[in-house]
Amino acid sequence: MHSVTLLAPAGSPEAAVAGLQAGADAVYVGLKGWSRGGYRGELTRGELKECLQTAKRAGKTVWLAANIIPMPRERAHLVKELTGLADLGVEGVIVNDAGFLREVKRSLPGLLVSASVGCGALNEGDALFYEALGADAVVLPGNLDPDEVAAIKASVSIQVEVMVHMVQQFIQLGKCFMPSYLHFHPTEKEEVGLRLTGSMKRGGVGVCFKVCQEPWDLYRDGQHVDRRLFPAQQVSRLADLGKFLDAGVDIVKLQGRSLPAELLALLVRRYRAAIEAWEGRRWFEPEPAALPSMWTVVGR
Repeated sequence: MHSVTLLAPAGSPEAAVAGLQAGADAVYVGLKGWSRGGYRGELTRGELKECLQTAKRAGKTVWLAANIIPMPRERAHLVKELTGLADLGVEGVIVNDAGFLREVKRSLPGLLVSASVGCGALNEGDALFYEALGADAVVLPGNLDPDEVAAIKASVSIQVEVMVHMVQQFIQLGKCFMPSYLHFHPTEKEEVGLRLTGSMKRGGVGVCFKVCQEPWDLYRDGQHVDRRLFPAQQVSRLADLGKFLDAGVDIVKLQGRSLPAELLALLVRRYRAAIEAWEGRRWFEPEPAALPSMWTVVGR
């Protein structure tokens, strides 16, 4: 039986504390201006330091989601900043761009680098590609089946991470062009400061305007006929977690930096209980197929 890491999201210092206390082995956070989740789910530098101290006292770790696709002029700035954050104790960084992944690993070989679910790895060839670039882990979406994950795990030597609780959107995660439909230049937020905009050409805008979650009006012959939302199905593989772990999954990842501390704690406890049941070869009663609406996750 191999060691399994439960990686929880944290969009605030309170959520980080709650996730770690509820049983997460590590949390991943966004730094203001650096990730696709938007400034509401990101930490200031002071909050990041606080989070690092909290995790260190608990013997746990913190990962940083730097999951934009940076423009050429932003790359050097990001690598320089990552050097300082690694010195502060950030365990690793989650990136969304193949070229930037390679650059970070070459510049900072001691920093663990994970290929985000937005990198689009879905099979053995994809995982081997990111391993060759220097990734230490690759994140797979939760809509893959355990046997597919087992085949990927058998083909690579890096860690395999599955986002078992997530929203499956109609677009490819991390490659959304919709923000630029409304905004080519994000509005500066005073509390954020420098906002990395990312490459528009590849859908790497550094701020998410949640366009896909806004209602769209439908017209026929100039007449308004309906108002609809794009489909976004909540996915939880808690009932299949034992099969994923039998397949060799190293990291169990939960989506939801938008979740408040109290709801995140409930979610983490359920997955921690399932992991412990698997470790003890005990029966675990999964949640009903219909997840509580309060667990709906928005943003990574």
